[in-house]
Amino acid sequence: MGEGTAGVEERSLRAIEREIERLRMRLDRSLAELDRRRHELTDLKLQVRRHPAVVAGAGAAALLLIGGGIALAVWQARRREKLPQKARRIQISIGRAVEKPEKRGDAPAWEKILAAVGTTLAVSLTKKLLDRAWNALPEPRIAT
Repeated sequence: MGEGTAGVEERSLRAIEREIERLRMRLDRSLAELDRRRHELTDLKLQVRRHPAVVAGAGAAALLLIGGGIALAVWQARRREKLPQKARRIQISIGRAVEKPEKRGDAPAWEKILAAVGTTLAVSLTKKLLDRAWNALPEPRIAT
């Protein structure tokens, strides 16, 4: 009597195991496909070959932005050098000096400290990078 129910349970367990195995295989295939797509997406040469127009458009946009920024900086620098703007800046600075002679246009203490710390860090980092580059050079061989 009890054998009949055991057979039903055993068959349903086997069916569940087959279903789990089938789901694992589908998951493995999906993960493999995602990994393949990730590799394709990060392959720059492949993306340039597949989408040359997009790359050209992005390059042109970058050049326009950089060129526009340079043109704007040049235009502003030229405009600042014109006599009326120079005279106005001098007038403003003289007015400030007359109103508050104790200020003398010095930067605040926190800016001076920040500049000193930044300079120290930059010098230290540059020295370390130069030391590493120097030590990475091969030893010169002297022909005898």
